Amino acid sequence: MTWLDGGALAFFLTGWWFLGWLIDSSPWHKHTLSAAMKTQRREWMRQMAARQVRLVDANIITGLQQATSFFASTALLAVGAGFGLLTAADTIIDAFEQSVAHVQIDRAAFYIKTALLMALYAYAFFKFGWAYRVFNYSAVMLAATPEAEQPGAEEAAEQVAEMNIVAAGQFTHGLRAFFLAIAVLAWFISPWAFAGATVVIVFALTNRQFNSKARFVAVKSSRRLQGKT
Repeated sequence: MTWLDGGALAFFLTGWWFLGWLIDSSPWHKHTLSAAMKTQRREWMRQMAARQVRLVDANIITGLQQATSFFASTALLAVGAGFGLLTAADTIIDAFEQSVAHVQIDRAAFYIKTALLMALYAYAFFKFGWAYRVFNYSAVMLAATPEAEQPGAEEAAEQVAEMNIVAAGQFTHGLRAFFLAIAVLAWFISPWAFAGATVVIVFALTNRQFNSKARFVAVKSSRRLQGKT
């Protein structure tokens, strides 16, 4: 490990923090795709409160749970694969050294980089696991929502929406860790590759939130809903 490795790691952690702040807490977070989808989720639950039969809503939450479960399982497998990397360190280091690029990797540095990769996937697993649990809470609260036109139906629907938004936020944090893990893979090549991959991934995720076609569609739909209410 050199000072370049330490600087690249600090740059990576700073980029991760900046990305979370920009999308979740900055003055511009209201213009993101995530913010637009919060409006959609609230409208979904308002429509749910007006329906007598809510089988479709329950099926949607089930689908969200299944997607979250898939990513949680994938993260857990990735952590296990990290232990495989540690046990096969000699073989992997030799493969890097004998490759076309002739990358020289120190054993201690290899362990540190693999540990960071495993930590990212472990973090993602906890986020996905909590998101799965909160989606489960959303399903229970949806089932407890009074029937249409009954007292308290709209207030209960608002609470279901907020619980659903919390689950979606945790799921997003897990996905963000998945994407950033790609930058850590570049660290095995060089600290410059690590820093460059961090810039590319942070830019790509920021662009999806502020300048993607999905964002423009969601914002347009949200404005229509807000104008209707």
